[in-house]
Amino acid sequence: MQIKTIAIEDEDKSLYVLHEMIRQCAPDLQVCGSASHKAPGIELIETIKPDLVFMDVCIADGTGFEILQNLSYRDFELILVTAYDSYALDAFRFAAIDYLLKPIGMIEFEESLDRVRKRLGERMKQSSIDTLLRNLAQTHEQQKKLSIPTMNGCEFISLSDIVWCKSDSAYTTFHLTNKTRITSSRNIGFYEELLSRHNFYRINHGTLINMAFIKTYIKGKGGQVVMIDGTELEISQRRKTEFLERTAMS
Repeated sequence: MQIKTIAIEDEDKSLYVLHEMIRQCAPDLQVCGSASHKAPGIELIETIKPDLVFMDVCIADGTGFEILQNLSYRDFELILVTAYDSYALDAFRFAAIDYLLKPIGMIEFEESLDRVRKRLGERMKQSSIDTLLRNLAQTHEQQKKLSIPTMNGCEFISLSDIVWCKSDSAYTTFHLTNKTRITSSRNIGFYEELLSRHNFYRINHGTLINMAFIKTYIKGKGGQVVMIDGTELEISQRRKTEFLERTAMS
């Protein structure tokens, strides 16, 4: 299957490198055009209706996000390209948007394309882009949305709906405020790295909690927390001091 592809990039060298990578290792990508400014980029996407868009975060007259905000057609896979390793990377990860850091490495490029090919048959592309834009505009951390890959596709949930998470080998089960559960195909270490800056804390090897939903702390060797759903969870002894420090700051 040929994947209709366009590039929004204002650096000639970067565009050349991208074309060369596609030529060398992605013959299934059919490059249908490129643009370096917002208006031509919007017109190109609306006209071509691509399957995949490579988009630089910063372009000649604005940002790639401004292009996304002005599109009526968003049913495509998106790979963001940026030279800044701290530029909204959490927002990309939360929305399950692939990104590449400049200078682009061949291994990262191929891995990103493998994920894109896997998702192309799933109906989650516009939801991912909508979630990205919503998170970038959202100043309240707990209202940000998280994309959770499951065995059947993808779920998009607000951080404020997550009470706690439990490790299940290579999987993670999310326990939500409405008493339902979602099992992710990613391990708890991935979510600890992603959520630890958003008022989540890993209280033991297999449990990550939303600090906003602690109902009670019970003293003990390590101690316990009772969450708002009534679940009692053990705090490991080695994490107790940091947990209490985090609680004092909450």
